[in-house]
Amino acid sequence: MIFTQHHRLDLTNKVVIVEAMGHVEHVDNMEIVLKKAINLAHVHNLKGILLDLSEVELSYDNVRLMDILLRMRDEDWLGLLRVARLLPKVDLGHTHALIADISQKFSLPIRNFESKSKAIAWLLYNYER
Repeated sequence: MIFTQHHRLDLTNKVVIVEAMGHVEHVDNMEIVLKKAINLAHVHNLKGILLDLSEVELSYDNVRLMDILLRMRDEDWLGLLRVARLLPKVDLGHTHALIADISQKFSLPIRNFESKSKAIAWLLYNYER
């Protein structure tokens, strides 16, 4: 399945919404998607990014993923931004859990969610339940 993605701005809630679908074999594809969302958020002075991955299958090298998350922290890509990752109901791999663990260890404001309403609540109000 071909990987596609669409970025849109929710200026009312001050959030960039990224909707992605398909199969991602190379972590570079997700890095490009994330950098574009981060740039849009910074340019428009937004609070966060909702990364909807509910229709995405990931099968990339986790070592490269860790490199990107480390650069994200060291180069301060996010600043005050938060990234809420909306995940598929069934995770066939361990990549999403790995991202959550690494984000926590690196103190990156990235969280995984299975519900869009919970993801938005965390982005807007720092509310987690």
